[in-house]
Amino acid sequence: MLVAAGFKTITPRTAAQQQKLHQLQTGQVVTIQKNGRTYYIVADPHQNLVYVGGPHEYQAYQQMRAANHVANEQLETAEMYQDAAMSWGTWGGWGMGWGPMGMGVGVGRF
Repeated sequence: MLVAAGFKTITPRTAAQQQKLHQLQTGQVVTIQKNGRTYYIVADPHQNLVYVGGPHEYQAYQQMRAANHVANEQLETAEMYQDAAMSWGTWGGWGMGWGPMGMGVGVGRF
């Protein structure tokens, strides 16, 4: 997702860079100022990479994360409704006496 947002990948080359990378947690975003500009660094120590982007890339990344979060919520909701619909079979059907439109035998009759 970071690359899709425009972040560049950098592999640490020096011992100092390696040390800084391993001080960060995976996915941790760090903001730095360099030459009067703001940069966002996201660490991936397991892949031995850092992702670097500016404000535009970070904004695109945040928008993609928000869209992905909404999509995941929608998927979870759909799965929840599917699970609920699927579990009706465990009730063994509607049972004896249930007629059309859920009216039981004698229901609504005096």
